[in-house]
Amino acid sequence: MGMGSIIQSTSLLMTLKTNFPDAQLIYVTSFKNHYLLKSFPFVDKILTVNDKTIFNLLPSMVKTVSDLWIRKVDVFINLEIYSYFSTLFTVSCFPKYKIGFYRKESRIQLGVYSKMIFFNTKAPVNTIYLQAAKLLKCNSIVTELYNYRYLFENDSAFLNNKLEKLMDPSKEYIIVNPNASDLRIERRWDSSNYIEMINRTIEYFPDKLIVLIGSSEETDYVENIFQAIDKKFHSKTINTAGKLSITELIALIQKSSLMITNDTGPMHIAFALNKKTIALFGPCSPYEYGNRQNVFFVYKNIYCSPCVHHFSISPCNGDNQCMKLITREEVIRVIEKALNNKPDWNSNHSGNGIIYNISESDQPFGIVDRKTKLF
Repeated sequence: MGMGSIIQSTSLLMTLKTNFPDAQLIYVTSFKNHYLLKSFPFVDKILTVNDKTIFNLLPSMVKTVSDLWIRKVDVFINLEIYSYFSTLFTVSCFPKYKIGFYRKESRIQLGVYSKMIFFNTKAPVNTIYLQAAKLLKCNSIVTELYNYRYLFENDSAFLNNKLEKLMDPSKEYIIVNPNASDLRIERRWDSSNYIEMINRTIEYFPDKLIVLIGSSEETDYVENIFQAIDKKFHSKTINTAGKLSITELIALIQKSSLMITNDTGPMHIAFALNKKTIALFGPCSPYEYGNRQNVFFVYKNIYCSPCVHHFSISPCNGDNQCMKLITREEVIRVIEKALNNKPDWNSNHSGNGIIYNISESDQPFGIVDRKTKLF
């Protein structure tokens, strides 16, 4: 369902295409991810489910299941870990061989799949997905994420023209992504922090532009941040939220000097493009994405993190202390190191050692009462 998970699956997709070049590779996802999948040349067919409303969901689900059934699928790999909804597709299309992933024991799941693979939350996600390729006896394994070379080779002129209408192409710019999808809104660093960080970054680096990004659903949130930025810096700040297609967003990230982002889909695009990135983590763990060479992870590693691997709704009910403990000062320090090309800017990340509580006198993190609220 998530953009980030889809991008992390590209290692598996390229591995499958390399080892089975004559096979048709079909990807099933929600409708909102259709254009992202279209940017992958190794995906032969995209089937989508429109999950906006129940009235869209049912007919689109029937159509997709019917399409899979007619195609007589040989192998079905279910990459969805946090929802059993996709198991319906696994069962309904009657594939010959079914591969799934599990986090905890489930007798029902074990009865559905031919083989199940443990989803180890301490391992990088793309490496976890590649376990499926090893089950299928793939000899040649592609470990890197797809880097969109095909996209830039074929559409670079069009993409450049669109971006030039939004900004001066001769200026270096920093992308700021203050969003987090509604799947996990707790991943947001507070908007007031982003506003102050942007003001100070422009003050320290007046030769750089700041480019805000966001989907059409995030337009209002990003616009509120833009309006709160010091008016004297508006000429150096560009709000592109809701204005870019997925391919244009990829091109924008490709040309950036630095990206500052919460843990969300565009972050994974920056990873795939190997762009210089400062990634802010809290409810999720950066250890899921390995030791990336061009990324500085800001992560406080509090006692109840990463809660997303264990709870559908975070125990704190949105009081995301894991993000609130990240200070503006430490993020600005990393920005200064990154833009000044300090050789050790990404040599490690904050988050070593578990934080059990804010101070010795406070209640520990991860405690819930009968109303599942943090003490």
